Amino acid sequence: VKMSLKKVGQAKKDRFFKIWDILIYGVILLAVAALFLAVTFGYNRSALDGVEVYYNNNLAFSYDFDSDEYSVLLPQNIVVSDGADELEITFCTDGGSAEEYTDYNVILIDKSARTVRVTESDCSNRRDCVYTPAITDTSGMITCTPHRLVIMPSGYFGSDDTIPVG
Repeated sequence: VKMSLKKVGQAKKDRFFKIWDILIYGVILLAVAALFLAVTFGYNRSALDGVEVYYNNNLAFSYDFDSDEYSVLLPQNIVVSDGADELEITFCTDGGSAEEYTDYNVILIDKSARTVRVTESDCSNRRDCVYTPAITDTSGMITCTPHRLVIMPSGYFGSDDTIPVG
């Protein structure tokens, strides 16, 4: 199959990128950079004032770092061990007593460092909630999906006692 010499000459004359191609790629690059900056620097990363624990989308426990006071809204499911520098919450999600330790999460609040993390759980083999980094500021959240447990900074979604379900 022979190509005409005219078509070969035309192909050699054409540039690899035309001006409109470069403009479109530039706009796409700017949009990606703007989204990256918005996601990276758009979070409110102020100091952690308090923490809330939600079970089945309802507030179950709250703690305020400034006043060093906590509120237990599900006493049948929660056991609190209050120490000088740490507050350990054992949360039993199966509706039974937290002393039985079935379907449980152990949440550790470090009062001096103002951090919250999950140290133990029997939710699954992977135990993602245990390996999730500690909440250190107002941009973090820990979720234990099998136990329907969410740990977040106070006021993360406003002052409502329920969290939105997507």
